Amino acid sequence: MGDFATGGCLCAAVRYRCAEAPVMTGCCHCRDRQRATGAAFPTLVIFTKGTVSVDGDALAMRSSVGDSGKTVTRGHCAECGSPVLVDYDVTPDFTAVMAGTLDDPALVEPKWCIYTASKQPWVELPAGLKIYQGGFGG
Repeated sequence: MGDFATGGCLCAAVRYRCAEAPVMTGCCHCRDRQRATGAAFPTLVIFTKGTVSVDGDALAMRSSVGDSGKTVTRGHCAECGSPVLVDYDVTPDFTAVMAGTLDDPALVEPKWCIYTASKQPWVELPAGLKIYQGGFGG
C-alpha cells in the first residue's frame, strides 16, 4: 500500500510524505495560527507522529509558547517561508500538516473548529462541525 498523501511548500524545497491516513482534520482560529499563516484560519491535518517524513533540508523549525502554556514548534520552508507542519507539546503523539500544502488538499475535510472565540467576525462556520470556543474541550 502506498502513502496516504504527499505535499510540500510553494517553492518545492520542502517535500513530505504521509504514510497513513490522518487521525483527524479541523480548523484552528487562534490568534497564533492567524499570525503564523497570515490567514483567518488554517485547516490542520493531524497525523500520528512518525508517519510524516520530510525530504530535503529546507525545513526550518521555530518554537513559541502556545495558549496551553506548552511549546508549539512550527516548521516552515527556509526558502519561501511556507508554513508546512506543527508539533504541539500538549499533544506529543501527533504532527499537524497544513492542509493547503498537500498535493491534493481535497483528500481531507474538516470535522471541527477550535478557538472560535477568536475567529474573524466575517467567518461563518459550516453546519455539522464540532465547535470549540477554546481548544478541545474548551
